[in-house]
Amino acid sequence: MRENRTKHLLREGKTAIGGWVCSDDPGITELMADVGFDFVVVDTEHAPQTALTMQAHMMAMKDTAATSVVRVLWNDFVRVKQLLDVGAEGIVFPWVGSPEHAEAAVRSTRYPPRGIRGWGPRRAIRYAENARDYYAHADDNILVLCQIETQEALENVEAIARVEGVDALMIGPADFSIGIGVPLDWECEKFMASVRRVRDAAEAAGIAFGVITSGIDLARRWIAEGARVVIAGADVALLPMIAKATRDAILDAVAGRDA
Repeated sequence: MRENRTKHLLREGKTAIGGWVCSDDPGITELMADVGFDFVVVDTEHAPQTALTMQAHMMAMKDTAATSVVRVLWNDFVRVKQLLDVGAEGIVFPWVGSPEHAEAAVRSTRYPPRGIRGWGPRRAIRYAENARDYYAHADDNILVLCQIETQEALENVEAIARVEGVDALMIGPADFSIGIGVPLDWECEKFMASVRRVRDAAEAAGIAFGVITSGIDLARRWIAEGARVVIAGADVALLPMIAKATRDAILDAVAGRDA
């Protein structure tokens, strides 16, 4: 069975760098995967994806080295099952607030007796030699990333981190700051202390700490804080960022010539 690149990196104690896709165009996903990211997350929580577009997104990554990951709408085993069956190799679970939530997330990615995933990997089976090979390795190959987003989650973070099968705890700075009562204040002492509590809980449990961010400067900041799962940016953020930087550079050249 195809090895999960991101899971392998994290097990080795290394850092995994990913891209993020909000567009419903699988061509964007293919471009992101071809860049050389270790993984690419296709978002369904805050983006208008359908079951058919999700299958196309997964197909767009099949011949790349990138791990295909999906952020689900909710911690719902029915939706998780469908996404795994079309080829997702990892799931980002939003709003994990307790160890019970984390256990449910892990169970949804595992076949019985370790979980409750139903059999039907009609497309995912193409990542393996045959059905038996897929069944034998799927449980240990699926990446489970749990987002810590609320005060409840922060209070339970040590117990969440210890749930067997969780590969990383992740924060999105915006939702996390709102959830702990300091909306969009990413410099205050409470925010940074809370982030470090999540990081320390992950490290104590032997799993990775991750951050959804955007751009080089922010990525460097979070790497310095110990992040080993780093989202470099989403298509909707990177495109205007790169377009503006390119435009500004051209305007500087024009200004220099016309001065």
